[in-house]
Amino acid sequence: MKCTFYGVCGSYPGISKDIKNFKHTACVVIETEEFILIFDAGSGIIELGHTIHNTTKPIFLTFSHFHYDHIIGLPFFSPIYEPHHNITIIYPRINKIKTILPKIFNADFFPVPYNQLPNPLALETPDYCNEFGFSLTPVKLNHPGGCYGYRFTYKDISIIYATDNQITPSNYNSFLQSFDNCNLLIHDCYFFQESQSMLKTWGHTFLNDLLSLSLNTNINQLCLFHLKPDIDQAYLDQIQEHSLKEIKKHNSPLQLIIPYDGLELSF
Repeated sequence: MKCTFYGVCGSYPGISKDIKNFKHTACVVIETEEFILIFDAGSGIIELGHTIHNTTKPIFLTFSHFHYDHIIGLPFFSPIYEPHHNITIIYPRINKIKTILPKIFNADFFPVPYNQLPNPLALETPDYCNEFGFSLTPVKLNHPGGCYGYRFTYKDISIIYATDNQITPSNYNSFLQSFDNCNLLIHDCYFFQESQSMLKTWGHTFLNDLLSLSLNTNINQLCLFHLKPDIDQAYLDQIQEHSLKEIKKHNSPLQLIIPYDGLELSF
């Protein structure tokens, strides 16, 4: 099984001039011999579509929420225009996804209407995944407009995708429990040393809050995700140095991952 990052930026595509492979917005893919599971349809999903052009595996696409940076790539995801693909949209609220999808393809934003796709996209709740040998458990996150994280479990592997989430004193213990015992936590880390008082309603996590939570749970690997798109290499180096110091201070075996477009992890 492999987990591949096709987009790691938040808000809009990366504009850094000195960070290599730091361009696309949120899209993470888990692939096994039996299926392909996609988290979010940011701009990274466009390249993914070309990569899996010839696959015969069932494709599952789940959304955390529907802010632009998480859906912008969907109309350009080539498999939805190829009738031989078996694509299912997974989302906890079927009625909401039914109304959202046609809006994404509305003529004001895109020239091809949703009802003209070669095959209608099947819509299912996360329980449907159990029929294919894996589970997908939604977790409500703290983000304006609502957002879901997901715990993916396959055999003895557990991966949590939790983008666009703000950890606060009031929800700390809840997320401590929700994120415990996983092989990999992919979590929003949009802010580092900015003023929390000015950004407390934005729905994104500060690095120190994420480190605190991760160092108090049983997590093997922590992936800092949904990074600011305008940062440079020096900023990333500071994040890494600060994080590794905290991990060492706590004498923790936690492994830190700073992702980039194209990063592939094997399990």
